[in-house]
Amino acid sequence: MELNLKQDEVIDRYFTEAVAWRRQLHRCPQPAWLEYYATGLVAEKLTEWGYTVSLGKDVVDSEKLILSPTTEKHNEEFQRALQFGVKEKFITPAKGGLTGVVGVLKGSQPGPTIGFRFDIDSNEVCEASDPGHRPAREGFASQNPGYAHMCGHDVHTAMGLLLARYFAENREAVKGTIKFIFQPNEENLSGAAAMVSAGVVDDLDYLFSGHVGINVKRTGQIALNVNNFYALSRFEVTYRGRASHAALRPDEGMNALLGACAAVTNLYAIARHGTGASRINVGTMTAGTDWNVIPDRASFKLETRGVTDEINNYMVTKVHEVLKGAAVMYGLELEIKPGAVSCGGSNSPELVAISSKVAQVLPSVKEVVAEASLNASEDVTAMMERVQSRGGKAMYVLFGTPVAGGHHNAAFDVDENVIANGAKFLASVYKEIMNG
Repeated sequence: MELNLKQDEVIDRYFTEAVAWRRQLHRCPQPAWLEYYATGLVAEKLTEWGYTVSLGKDVVDSEKLILSPTTEKHNEEFQRALQFGVKEKFITPAKGGLTGVVGVLKGSQPGPTIGFRFDIDSNEVCEASDPGHRPAREGFASQNPGYAHMCGHDVHTAMGLLLARYFAENREAVKGTIKFIFQPNEENLSGAAAMVSAGVVDDLDYLFSGHVGINVKRTGQIALNVNNFYALSRFEVTYRGRASHAALRPDEGMNALLGACAAVTNLYAIARHGTGASRINVGTMTAGTDWNVIPDRASFKLETRGVTDEINNYMVTKVHEVLKGAAVMYGLELEIKPGAVSCGGSNSPELVAISSKVAQVLPSVKEVVAEASLNASEDVTAMMERVQSRGGKAMYVLFGTPVAGGHHNAAFDVDENVIANGAKFLASVYKEIMNG
């Protein structure tokens, strides 16, 4: 029997509410492992709509919480979420950073298990406050100083909720199982791995995810053949030497700052790989104690990227050679702490073909972009790789919208119509798979 879902009617009916959900999330942004407000809002909505909801240790492996904030910070943001109106019962399981939600809806008819993944974390950035910035002008700018949704994850979450509302309204027509995955900590590229380790995607036959904007900047555009997912590795590096008086006995010192500077200079001198794009960046450095003291400690954060896992591994090998060489040169102790790791990825061709067929006739799609390069890293590739390695199919989509300011910019904003456009596309692809 052919699946018959009331698509545009339901999505259009709840679109105004979806915009309100996006703006609620935008007012209370919280970053990696601190997304208590988003967790509570999503969990409450899914529960209200009849989903089976899983939280906390059931969806996040606590052993995978890389660079988790302090206990004090967790408590502060937990209380903030309560003050913004979430119910405590929906975030208590998430205490300590086990943020994120999984909602499951089982149909009355047999069918595959299809997952939809949406990220929920914010950036660590101060949002623009001038009247030219629409969220500030219309009263939904960040009310959590130092944090803001400047990449669109609030939009993704609202899109996911709108899609979940749509399936709840069409429950009697659902086949198989639908699983919604609202993932924490995409920005630090650790949340997907923590959910994968908890087994969240192990039962999926299909996985869909995506992003608004990026290189698709007009409302109604959609990119299905997305490539150039950069593999990534991050490290915290610390050099330890010996302090001494900079004037009286500099010869007794072991200058950790000097070693760190030499290392950074030579990191940028690593020969780039000849078969594809590779990247390296040192984002922060701290060192020293005073004017006249030879620094006995210096630390910095670095990341490498490669258009394939092999190219990124090449960069990582060279990084270790440079770091060790600087330590030997200046007689320093070296500590390297691994941070996030993100693998490369690719869309399943079968899903690209199905999605292209759907997009060509969907009224909300104004243009199908033949091919788009992400040219960045996305930790959902950990989920994609797990699903594909177990025989399933996975796909990452770019949803078109103008982007004010640019991603990770204080003036970031989007055309909120992309929320409905994305939900309609994903609903249509689901219908095509079920009817195919």
